[in-house]
Amino acid sequence: MAHTAAHRTTDCSHIVGDRAGRGQRLRLAHWAAWLLALSLTSGCTAVRTVVHNLADLDDHRIFANRTVANGARASTLRTVSRTPAYLSRLQLGQDSGTISLEGYLDGTGTAAFLVLHEDRVVYERYARGYDERSLLNSFSIAKAVMGTLVGIAIADGRIRGLDATVAEYRPDLASTAYAGVTVRQLLAMTSGLGDRPSMLPGRSQYYYGDDLLDVLAGARPEARPANQWRYSEADIQVLGLVLAAAVGKTISEYLAEKLWQPLGMESPALWALDREGGTEKAFCCISARARDFARLGRLWLDEGRWDGKSIVNAGWMREGVPGVRTPDGYTHRNLFWLPEGGHGDFYAYGHNGQYLYVNPAARVVIVKFSETARQDPLPVFRSIAEAIATPERIAEIDRLASDFFASR
Repeated sequence: MAHTAAHRTTDCSHIVGDRAGRGQRLRLAHWAAWLLALSLTSGCTAVRTVVHNLADLDDHRIFANRTVANGARASTLRTVSRTPAYLSRLQLGQDSGTISLEGYLDGTGTAAFLVLHEDRVVYERYARGYDERSLLNSFSIAKAVMGTLVGIAIADGRIRGLDATVAEYRPDLASTAYAGVTVRQLLAMTSGLGDRPSMLPGRSQYYYGDDLLDVLAGARPEARPANQWRYSEADIQVLGLVLAAAVGKTISEYLAEKLWQPLGMESPALWALDREGGTEKAFCCISARARDFARLGRLWLDEGRWDGKSIVNAGWMREGVPGVRTPDGYTHRNLFWLPEGGHGDFYAYGHNGQYLYVNPAARVVIVKFSETARQDPLPVFRSIAEAIATPERIAEIDRLASDFFASR
């Protein structure tokens, strides 16, 4: 493969400075010798993994980023004059009894929480030092964004179809195990390939890696379940490389052109790179405002339409790539999660508690950015959707939205 890792260096001192700048200084004298040895044996990726340790909502501060430009004018999200009483008083069933919505959000480390009905913000809450202007790390919500962008590129004829192979668009990957993998397999996470052998877990190699092409070159076939599915950062990273080659621009530029500007996002976003001037981490790490994530949810709610205009083919939103049943009983389709229960709802999910939930029947979108492991907010999301979706309560939202505009 022509690509090399010549840019890499074992001088990783700047990484310690990145974390120190976030108020989490290491005792450098104690760690210096050990970090030097680690960098010499495993490179800066290992040092980043140790120094930064846990991934955070504000990790755009420690990564190189590429800006996703927004347009000149933000689209309108109407805001109700006050939170409807039935939401502010909502009690949620828990194993230990009931808890208020506020208590649940505090207990799950929620930094941003927003409920949208149609184009009306009916509940919005920020905590832990975040506010409506904060850029929040999407983590793997970005995978669903990637699926949407690929659907647009196929409809535009930039990618010839789901059976196009990686090597057709990325000759530099022709000598790797990914060469003959199709776009369909990448979207379904059924490439059949495992991560490069390493001391580090696969996710650390991708999240903290400073040369993702080099990591991808080490992918190897592995044993898989009958449906070949494995949750894979690598498959989506390769998908991002294919997309960039197909459209002739960075995926940040393509996101700006196809979604960020047409949807009238209120702020530029940042897409994390593996290094300065490098490659976007296509599998994760779009940092944006909660309201802009809600706008994405509204696009998905309306099957790819925005203010009467088709942005994404509705057929792609409904089907795209057939879903794959996962070991935990969910269906993974177009890089969204489809839970059981027959509600028709779906969501994009990020590492450790980021959710973008869409309930078409109730016409509800919920944004939840938190940092708590082992939470299952789906019953909460469904309770909120059910609380909203009655004629009387929708009429109340209409009145409150009218009151807000009358008072402006």
